[in-house]
Amino acid sequence: MVLVTNVGQGFGRAVSLAYGRAGYHVVCADRDVDLASKTAAEVEELGGQAIPIQADMTTQMDVLTTYQKVLEIFGALGGVVHVAEHVNTTPFENMAEAEFLEVMIENVRSSFLVLKTAARLLSVGWVVIVAPPAAGAVQMHAAQGALVRMVTGFKERFAFPRANLVIPSRPSSDPLHDQALVRAVRYFGSPESAGVSGQVVDVELPEPPRLAEALLPEVRAALDVNVRQDDEYDYAWEFAVDEDEEYDDADHDDGEYADDDGAAADAVAGGEDLAADAPDGDHHDDLDDYEAFDLLWTHELGLVGRTPALRHMVDEALTPPDEAYAAGLAPAVDLYGDLSRLDGGDAYDPGLPERPPARDGEDLFKKR
Repeated sequence: MVLVTNVGQGFGRAVSLAYGRAGYHVVCADRDVDLASKTAAEVEELGGQAIPIQADMTTQMDVLTTYQKVLEIFGALGGVVHVAEHVNTTPFENMAEAEFLEVMIENVRSSFLVLKTAARLLSVGWVVIVAPPAAGAVQMHAAQGALVRMVTGFKERFAFPRANLVIPSRPSSDPLHDQALVRAVRYFGSPESAGVSGQVVDVELPEPPRLAEALLPEVRAALDVNVRQDDEYDYAWEFAVDEDEEYDDADHDDGEYADDDGAAADAVAGGEDLAADAPDGDHHDDLDDYEAFDLLWTHELGLVGRTPALRHMVDEALTPPDEAYAAGLAPAVDLYGDLSRLDGGDAYDPGLPERPPARDGEDLFKKR
């Protein structure tokens, strides 16, 4: 039985899904009960058992009630993963006092309450705190420093529960590209880490594909196969018409022509009518490269049969399209299926950088 906090998104969601994939009972706690319920449903979809709980981990009564409810229902609690990943990157010299207090409350105070309650109610087990990344901000370094000293001090005072801290190199992305952090958490919550407490581990996470981040919200919706696209899709780009040249619809056809498959498409580009002076039936010859490129993109983005013309909105230098996906849109089983490999020490994901062979006795994670 594992309690995971702030499961609505980010690292909390990834950790919950990993435990669900491994067949654990997971208590999904979040201040947003709808998000907690959604993650709990995904945990069960992956083969685990889960219950959602609405809880604000910055409030002592909510933290205490959550622990007591879990112990009342299940009789025991094996471990707790508290995700404190509230990040604020406001320049330090411009930061308001309220913003700084929010950083401390969301990250440090919540961790204090989780550890304090665990020390009172758990005579065995473990607690793993996931700290927020520094993000190059003074206030985030301050929060990290407080958490480091809290965990090391907790170890000096209590033998159980064991408490350890994991610090990611960047904010959360998606469960697939956050697996290195998930593995670190799983290690601290496994029998292999018996006797390990008060440790602070920095986890270097790979940069995720930025395809979804580079698209506008309406374009992200277009990538979702569950969203129906209209049969007549308006191209996202505008015609490049010379300002000194007036474009007269009367001098052109309606801009639609029939290709070999009978599909309608616009034939205007660069301010010139490609259909002009072309014999009937030969219009498609002028667009072979255009159509081939567009079809390639629609196929690689999983939008076969659609032509949303997204290529001007995506940086081609990023992850190749065949590895691209829209984070949060893929079904849980497809996107998080690789988490079943967490128990395999030698298994590694193709989406992550190649891991060099470890020497005997070498730690898998960088330790402070």
